[in-house]
Amino acid sequence: MRVLITVYPALAHLYPVVPYAWALQTAGHEVRVASHAGFADTIASTGLVPVALGAVGTPEPRLREDARQPPAPEEVNAYARAMGLTPEEREHWIAFYQWNLNPASDYVRADLSDAPDLVEFARAWRPDLVLWDLVFPAGAVAARVAGAAHGRLLGSNLDYFAFSQERLAANRSAVRAAGLADDPLADLVRPLAERYGVSVDDDLLLGQFTVDPLPKGLSLPTATVKVPVRKVPYTGAAVFPRWLYSRPQGRPRVAVSLGESTRRYVAGDWGRTPKLLAALADLDVEVVATLSPLQLAAIDTLPDNVRAIEWVPLTQLLPTCDVLVHHGGMGTLSSAVAAGIPQLVCDTDDSLLFRPATAAPAEADSGTYRAGREFGASASDEAAEETAGWLHPEKNLLATPCASYVTEQGAGLRIDHQKQTVEEIRAEIHRVLTEPVFRERATALREAWQATPGPNEIVPALVAFADRRS
Repeated sequence: MRVLITVYPALAHLYPVVPYAWALQTAGHEVRVASHAGFADTIASTGLVPVALGAVGTPEPRLREDARQPPAPEEVNAYARAMGLTPEEREHWIAFYQWNLNPASDYVRADLSDAPDLVEFARAWRPDLVLWDLVFPAGAVAARVAGAAHGRLLGSNLDYFAFSQERLAANRSAVRAAGLADDPLADLVRPLAERYGVSVDDDLLLGQFTVDPLPKGLSLPTATVKVPVRKVPYTGAAVFPRWLYSRPQGRPRVAVSLGESTRRYVAGDWGRTPKLLAALADLDVEVVATLSPLQLAAIDTLPDNVRAIEWVPLTQLLPTCDVLVHHGGMGTLSSAVAAGIPQLVCDTDDSLLFRPATAAPAEADSGTYRAGREFGASASDEAAEETAGWLHPEKNLLATPCASYVTEQGAGLRIDHQKQTVEEIRAEIHRVLTEPVFRERATALREAWQATPGPNEIVPALVAFADRRS
């Protein structure tokens, strides 16, 4: 069987699918992974065969000046009101409409070469199955053109797409009456689909099935066909450092990981890192903090018990740790579950709704999001500071659902750098380190994780989908 996988060109999107790709390869199937040409070497470093989309040396669509910007908050709220969403549903809608449609728009553009390259490759290679990244809907168009079965990969995301599509369908009349487009995702995909004579329907927009790695209690309720799978952590290959050969003696080790994606798009760390490190400084613990220079910019002197390193694979670090303090990313949460250690999740009461930012540098530096800017990758970083963007809430997009899941399962606590003092945060960390119940519940979570089918075990189900299509 030939399998084509599409991934958005970011580690947070590639790493979750590597175990599926390798499961297919080791079962004897041919696998190709398609993404922007600039990401091909990163894909190849995982041992997978990349398909380069777009011209080598051209900027990724998200870094172009004409990249789609988030819609105005008034528009987002108008939809929520028209659909009569509850506060919790409104947050899911915001995550879809104001956040996830942006990356989805990057690789479905008919006016750029990336999506057409994908379709033409599929037409020539003739895959039996296409597995497409949730925010890479061009994969569905390529599958339809090639006559392949196709399904979505949730990766490290909640299924905001299916959730929102179902709410829009149930409230279509009210949305139209409010003068709003009744299917923004279909409108996004339609130009590419029409170019290749593909009809836009639920099969195209939501796949024939969804590979869902989320544990029970975290998934959103949707009517999609799901293939449950254990989320096996993969965080890249790197030399195993000597200081990780064994656990520290005499005192606990605490890991601090505040994410890979957000620090690429948002300047500063909202004062979160200094507060966390200050809280850890007076505890009898060894701290390993994976932080970038931007996140450390506000730190004058690192506490004596803190080792700061920009990158170390969590699969190497966490088995040597007693507790993980993190930003609420799904991949990070899953790595802690797999390691069987308690967690403290950084969350705030901020809404996920972006707020327009002024051009004032002080406000911009506190955390703005703009398509077209990525620290270390975009030549227009400095120029972007001169224009207004959208203030990002002081947390990860998935911080609230991750924090809720961890606390409901009893495997950790939520900490809020906006409201809690250094002393209060220190007390919460001390509780998780010293109260046995948190370790017990983390062990129970790991056992439930182990009982879920692994990537190798779902290969027959994926083959069956392809067989039914042929």
